[in-house]
This record gives sequence, structure tokens and C-alpha cells, in this order.
Amino acid sequence: MSNEHSVSHLSDISGKEMSSVVFIRDYIQLIFEEDYKETMIFTAFTLPIIKTEVSSYIRTDITYCNILCSLINQTVTKVDIEENVVISLLFENNMVLEISLRGEDNEGPEAAMFSSGNGLTVWPLP
Repeated sequence: MSNEHSVSHLSDISGKEMSSVVFIRDYIQLIFEEDYKETMIFTAFTLPIIKTEVSSYIRTDITYCNILCSLINQTVTKVDIEENVVISLLFENNMVLEISLRGEDNEGPEAAMFSSGNGLTVWPLP
């Protein structure tokens, strides 16, 4: 899969508000709805690092879930993918979610996947 395709497909969420976060055992799903007509789902099998202007948070931090939930109703302003390194989602409040694409940071065969009306994109580990 080309990086260009991955960025263009994931860029479907640029300008969209995150409507919910779903915690499923050892991964999360970020849900984006467009006028309640289309649901876009970004699944992070590698739990993201959350970066604010003053700190970074990982899953073991006690406030991680609350900070992640604070992104509900926030708009994604930029999507960036550095192939085999990281997927970054920048939100309007200047918080960034970073999902590692490095094999050493992951336990399964995939780091993330994105599903929308334009199809399905999976980021396998190198």
C-alpha cells in the first residue's frame, strides 16, 4: 500500500469532529460521523501517545482515558503519516495523537486501520 493512498484515505477525517472513543480491551476506536450519514472508524491497535502543549500521556498514566475522551467534539485539523514511523492526528485544541508504526512498539500484526465510505486502509507493521 502506498503512503499517498494511506494519507489521502485517512485525510477523510480532516475537518471532522471526533464523536466518540470506544475502549476495547487492548485497543481503541475513534469514531467520526459526518452529518450522521457516514461513520468513519479509526482503530488504533497500538495505543496512541497523547501530546499536549505541556506534556505527553501514555496508557499507563492515570489521566490517559480522561484526556483521550476530552477530544470528543474536537475537530481534526491535520493528518500526517510518516511511513513505518508514526500516524499523527492534530486536533483543533493543539493536542496530537501519535500512533507508532514501528514494529518494536507493537505486539500484533497491524498498528492501525481506518474504515470509511471510501474503503478500508490497514497499516501493517514492517
